[in-house]
Amino acid sequence: MKKKTIATGGLILGAGVALAAAAIPATPITPSAEPVAGIIRQAEAYAQADPVAEQGMQEAVRQCMAKAGFDYTPPMWISPLDLNGIIGFKRLTVETAKTSGYASTEPQGPHEPTPASAEGQLFADPAFNQALTGPADTQPKTTADGLGTSAGGCRGQAMTRIYGSAENYMLATLGASNSLLIATNSASSDPGVDRAIRDWKPCMNETPYSSYANPQQASDAGKAVGGQEEFRIAVADAVCRDKTGFHATLDGILDKYLTTRMQQLAPEIEKVKEIRRNAASSAAPILATMTN
Repeated sequence: MKKKTIATGGLILGAGVALAAAAIPATPITPSAEPVAGIIRQAEAYAQADPVAEQGMQEAVRQCMAKAGFDYTPPMWISPLDLNGIIGFKRLTVETAKTSGYASTEPQGPHEPTPASAEGQLFADPAFNQALTGPADTQPKTTADGLGTSAGGCRGQAMTRIYGSAENYMLATLGASNSLLIATNSASSDPGVDRAIRDWKPCMNETPYSSYANPQQASDAGKAVGGQEEFRIAVADAVCRDKTGFHATLDGILDKYLTTRMQQLAPEIEKVKEIRRNAASSAAPILATMTN
């Protein structure tokens, strides 16, 4: 199965800002013999940036860019992370399938602006980019756990203003989410994933969509055909996931690997929690001015 990469929607990156992803650890981790049931929820919460801190980052960048003469508010997307999706099968319920087909499984969050859009024209302006991230040839870089991003211009100032430093920002955002990659990659290769698919398949064989070998094929086919046929495929898929406990099985598999990983990360988790608490406190006064 193709390995997935976690990308937290809460990160304020902005188009044209380079961000190097950490290398995925090559050595898989051992699943816990005593997994903590439901630890997947704790892990998904840990992988998400603090929403108050990220709103503060957004406003801090906006204020800084306004001083530089640009009307720009960076995009921000805070949404629950779905680790089922990271290992290849984003959650799908019968209710969402009936109301929106496979729309809920599509990538969420801000995207690169089109060149013709107002935002796209902004990013084509060298002066704008210099204000946002600093001069291209002198942009200071910061790294944390193998991750790197520019720490100059208004983005760098906002990182320091809210998180205390660019390094803290990276640790508490992309660093935290990417620290789970070794667990999700290991879980994706667990034999239990294939068993969950084999349990799902006989159910689909009783529908008009027996040709699909797994939920990903069904999803890809549904999105490709669109219209009411997409809804019919999605509902059949979702009903079979529900009947066979597909996502509950994946949750249990992830719990085994995440128990091991979260134990390994315990010291770092406490540090990240403290950084986020301090960042949210720093953001609060800035956000308070927005409501006055």
